[in-house]
Amino acid sequence: MSDIPFLDLQREIIPIKEDIQNVMNTIVFKNTNFILGKELNQFENNFARYTNNKYCIGVANGTDALEIAVQSLDLDDNDEIITQANTYVATCFGITNNNKKLKLVDIDADTYQMDLNELERNITSNTKVIIIVHLTGSCCDMDKLMEIVEKHNLILIEDCAQSHGAYFNDKRLGSYGLISTFSFYPGKNLGAFGDGGAICTSNLALCSRIQKIRNNGSIEKYKHDIMGRNSRLDTLQAAILDLKLNRLDNNNSKRRHNAELYCQLLQNVSNIQLPKIEDKCLPVYHLFIIRAENRDKLKQYLIDNGIGVGIHYPISITKLQCYHNYFDEKYFEDKYPHSQQNSNTIISLPMFPDLTEEEITKICKTIKQFYMLDACF
Repeated sequence: MSDIPFLDLQREIIPIKEDIQNVMNTIVFKNTNFILGKELNQFENNFARYTNNKYCIGVANGTDALEIAVQSLDLDDNDEIITQANTYVATCFGITNNNKKLKLVDIDADTYQMDLNELERNITSNTKVIIIVHLTGSCCDMDKLMEIVEKHNLILIEDCAQSHGAYFNDKRLGSYGLISTFSFYPGKNLGAFGDGGAICTSNLALCSRIQKIRNNGSIEKYKHDIMGRNSRLDTLQAAILDLKLNRLDNNNSKRRHNAELYCQLLQNVSNIQLPKIEDKCLPVYHLFIIRAENRDKLKQYLIDNGIGVGIHYPISITKLQCYHNYFDEKYFEDKYPHSQQNSNTIISLPMFPDLTEEEITKICKTIKQFYMLDACF
């Protein structure tokens, strides 16, 4: 294990260990109501309020959340959905696993969020939906995005897998679109003790349809109105998430403090590019990503010095084997230059609420040492 881990979930759990044990004991040994229990309903209500939506539907994981969100719209197979080229593959599975047409656009070179000028240039008469990914816990210019959505009469889905609790212009991310989706994978800002996800909306008809899809097409037992699947957030995970939800804003504040310290200590290192945040955005820093010269050597140097790191993401969507033959390979480099550049140059540094100032100082010192040594060769 690294001296400074990329992520340390134990530090988050220890302060609420007794509360979690009490919740688990109640559900497991007293109520034994593991599926669609009252704790799920309580969490759904609380998370809907937290995200400024009317409804929340818990599902099995973030990938299912995206797939069900797209399925609930009842689109035609020729309908086109646009998302960004530097996302995690689950965003794209939400589109292609529903047999809809996936179109990618490049990202802004500085913020790593969707390039909205590229977005508008790529909208056609077949475009029906935009899936915006609030990558790293930040976002694009949501005012401009909403203008584009309204101008072209499009549906907006927000992929909030990395942005639990973030704001743009004092409005929660996840409350801009018709639908927003969340992942509660353990490493997320709000993470479960296993897989979990949710879909939020303020549209009652969509809420009802999504509730049916996640429960084998049924709300009332044995009455299956539509084709669905088994994708339910279990009661135990919901109770744990509800407990952790109370601490989310405070933990996000700690993440912002950590990011500020990183930026302060690394601001004069010319070999790296620090994250740029869109004006009006209050980020939650699910990840702290820098663009670095000699990225792979820096990564190994940090690992050799006991510092955990990651790359999000080392292989762009267009070059994944699962999408072989889906895209026209001859224009990859020209069409998505910034996304391709990121795959080769970005590195994610340790980021979690209880990362200490001493640890951040050591990480930054080690980065500076690497570039001093690298300059000698």
